Formats: sequence, structure tokens, C-alpha cells
Amino acid sequence: MTQAEANPRVLLTWRDHPAARRPRAAVTAGMVIVAFATVLGLAFNSIVWAAVSILVLLLSLNRFFLPSTYAIDDSGLAAKFPFSTRRIEWRHIRRIHVTRYDLLLAANPRRTWLNAGRELRVPFGDQRPAILELVRSRVRDDLGNATLPQKDTEAAK
Repeated sequence: MTQAEANPRVLLTWRDHPAARRPRAAVTAGMVIVAFATVLGLAFNSIVWAAVSILVLLLSLNRFFLPSTYAIDDSGLAAKFPFSTRRIEWRHIRRIHVTRYDLLLAANPRRTWLNAGRELRVPFGDQRPAILELVRSRVRDDLGNATLPQKDTEAAK
């Protein structure tokens, strides 16, 4: 392993916090969590069930309520979530799908329910043009990147 492979050069780093970006959705989600916990607490006559339900729902929605950090480097893309870290290397990418808000990088060329551990959904935040340009310059040409726009025209949609 060369020095460049061991410490790839970081090209772009950004942070995404969906709850801060969408405060109405965050408040609505919080109200639904509290309502659900209240119903459970009253139904089972136990504050423990209410507290457990709040904890479980907050943990399951951690990527929405807590910020995540993303980094593109010479060898791939890394995502640091509140309770985990994921990385996908450019050489493993077999499928790319771009939406208005995010980018999906997958190691499987076909979409199946088994892909959960082999794909990475990356929100653009305010870095859409830079992210698309870096990904476009690093993925293999034989992917049939019809889903990777040549110009950033989707941002206007």
C-alpha cells in the first residue's frame, strides 16, 4: 500500500443536518414521537414504556435529528453518521442515481432489496455542483452514467 492509498487527499468535506434544514419536519416528527409516547404511556399505564418509545424512535431517526459529515477523497466517499461510519470506494461503484436532493452510490449494478449494506445515499446540502463534478470526474466511464447529468440542470427543477 502506497502513502497515497493509506492517506487519500480530501477533496471536499461538508456537513448535513436535515432537522436544521427542515425545521417544520423536525417539529412535526417531534410532536408525533411525543404523541406516540403519550399514547403508549397511557395505554400501559407506565412512564417506562413512554420513555422507551421515545428513545427507540429518536435512535431510529438519528440521521435526521443529528448532523452527519461527508468527505470525498481520491479513493472514494466517506460518511460519518452519529453512530456509524460508511465508506464506498470509487472502484466498487457499479450504479449511480442522482435526485434533486441527493446522490445514491451503489456497489450492485441492479436495484434489489439486498442492497442496503452496499449503497450509500449522500445528501447534497449546499454543495450539489461541487459534489456532482467530483463524482463525475472519478467514476468509471463504463457505468452508463445516464443518471449523472452532464450539467447541473436538475438543481433548477
